[in-house]
Amino acid sequence: MKKFLVFLFLCAGIAFYGCDSTEPDTNDNSDIPADPQNVTVPATTINNVQPTAVFTPAANNPGRIQVNLTGLINPVTQQPITLFYDPNSPASSNIFITEDGAVKGLKVSKVGTGTVLKADVVFTVDNSGSMYEEADSVAASIIEFANFLQASGLDVQFAVVGYDGWVNGGINFTSAQNISTYLNRATGTSRTYYFSGPDSAGLTEKASSFAPNVWGENGVVGVIFADSNYTWRAGAQRVFVNFTDEPTQPDNQLFWNTALMCGLIGGKATVHTVYSGPADTSSYYGSPWSPSNERPWDMSLCSGGTIKLIPQDATGLDLKNLPVAGALSNSYLVEYRAGSTGTSHTVVITIKESNADGKREYTVTY
Repeated sequence: MKKFLVFLFLCAGIAFYGCDSTEPDTNDNSDIPADPQNVTVPATTINNVQPTAVFTPAANNPGRIQVNLTGLINPVTQQPITLFYDPNSPASSNIFITEDGAVKGLKVSKVGTGTVLKADVVFTVDNSGSMYEEADSVAASIIEFANFLQASGLDVQFAVVGYDGWVNGGINFTSAQNISTYLNRATGTSRTYYFSGPDSAGLTEKASSFAPNVWGENGVVGVIFADSNYTWRAGAQRVFVNFTDEPTQPDNQLFWNTALMCGLIGGKATVHTVYSGPADTSSYYGSPWSPSNERPWDMSLCSGGTIKLIPQDATGLDLKNLPVAGALSNSYLVEYRAGSTGTSHTVVITIKESNADGKREYTVTY
């Protein structure tokens, strides 16, 4: 009997210590620096960059908040901003996050093979008649760019919206290979006409009654259509790349304007502009910019995206060399410990460099 009791005691001990040493603690956040004390977030004075991020609790660890932060381009140098957080000297960092006013300790990881981030990328393409010169080059550059991003360390999917006033074509989120197939069904501006994919009938019906009073080219309509109707993934960056050679032309009531779009997507998506209009951007063929003919790159200025002016025939267009590529390939995973869970928080992201800074406030529940 004594031997049996000893045997049970030994088995219990092995089981206890075995579980303690082999089962990981899914709530271990010790790799995230502690929240710093007596650190003041620097004021932004230039406000020429706008952080855009998605917040999600880590799987099985609700106290670990993961921020999928779209890469930022310094508008002065046109180079990606390298984000860093120094736990030994937090005040010398160039990224700060506060939660309900408390400065958070941060773990900052750049996208790559060890840090895979989600990104949902939509190409909105003006397919009006004036785009015939650049249409084939634009399609080829989209295909090459999609393949480049797919191999960059991002978990990325792609979609297309074609517009000429109203939305007249596109494909919901899919792979780079399917985007290539879609764009190569035809040539010229017809490449982005008509919907394709398993939900093409439903999208065609939705597009038929979407922004019916818009007759001129309007990238805002393309962006809002995709934002409202495409199948975005939770926790993914939302990125648009808009191609046009025309002003943004709202309807007669000026409802479908840039300000509307900025209010709807600000903070959750960026719009990057590729403009192949006249080289003189101070006007549009001598006509002044106005509420009925808005600068198309204003979509990027309000959303924190990048801007690229290209030749009117898009000769040599290579999206891999444009600022949007630098932004996406320099995205970051930023992690911090939640002060509390199950409630709403005011979270502010601040970026501060000598010649570029900006901040954005979010109301987030986690």
